[in-house]
Amino acid sequence: MININIEPADNGVIKFIIDDNINGAGEEHITRRVYDFESTNARFTQIKFLNDLILDLGIDTGTDLDSNKIRIEAAWGNHYAPTQHELKTRIKILELELKKLNGLINE
Repeated sequence: MININIEPADNGVIKFIIDDNINGAGEEHITRRVYDFESTNARFTQIKFLNDLILDLGIDTGTDLDSNKIRIEAAWGNHYAPTQHELKTRIKILELELKKLNGLINE
């Protein structure tokens, strides 16, 4: 049986995966992973932690062929004031997505 334990740490969490019957041989194997939530790329690490946990638990989040695939991603807060550069970058990304969607309509 596989057990997943999560423990708080000073700067994030530690995830333990304990398999008490690795490869069917009855041996125990413990995997530890530290997720640092206070580093410079903490949001990326938090997203990675959640995605890894979903994978470890075997939760079906859908595929690229589904109409309702679950994705975990970072986004601007409702009251966030983006810089001009961030706005221009976001507009370019949205224009590319709009072009892609319009291309699907014309097919």
